[in-house]
Formats: sequence, structure tokens, C-alpha cells
Amino acid sequence: MELMNWLFFGPAKLIALAPYAGFGLGAALIALQAARSVLARNAFNRLWFRRPAVLAGLTWLIFNLYELQVAAVFAQTQAADQVLLRLDLTVITPILYVLSAFAAYTLTKPESSAT
Repeated sequence: MELMNWLFFGPAKLIALAPYAGFGLGAALIALQAARSVLARNAFNRLWFRRPAVLAGLTWLIFNLYELQVAAVFAQTQAADQVLLRLDLTVITPILYVLSAFAAYTLTKPESSAT
């Protein structure tokens, strides 16, 4: 049962355990893509933000900001006996998983020099 909890609520639990872990993941993905682009001598233009690693990194950065805000709001408003139902995570979690997996996949492929 704990595995299912981590599967469905993993990103939120990660932020709860380490409040800035999403920033680290996002920054790492963006930095890896930037390094690959520099090595391949690709231009940094608007299309660079559409690269899977950059998009996943930005999504992790935004998710981390969102989770910190949700935690702050729920800490102020939630009573101790209430059970929290996070329907937002049913949408956000699969998006983070898919974007992160695709980013990892594309980071393992060779970078083409044409943008």
C-alpha cells in the first residue's frame, strides 16, 4: 500500500520531505539540456524552451512553487481531524512522470546540431 501511495503522491511527498527538491530536479534538467545545446552548438532561442528536458524542468519548478503554496495554505486552514483529498495530484502527477520520463529518454539520445 505504501508503494501505491508513493506512485500516486510521489512528487507531493518528495516536496513535503525536501521542500526544494523540485527546484533541484528542474534546475538539473534545464542545466543538462543547456550543456547539451552548448556542446552541440545549438542556438538558444524560443524553440529551446520546447525541448523535453527544459519543459520538464520548468514544470518541476512550477510544481515546487505550487506545492509550497498549497502546504502553506493548508497549514493555515486545515483542522487536525480533516482528511486531505488532493484531486489536483491526479492530473499533475502523471504529467510530471511523463514529462520527466521523456526528458530522461531524450537526454540519452545524441543531440543534433540542427535546431
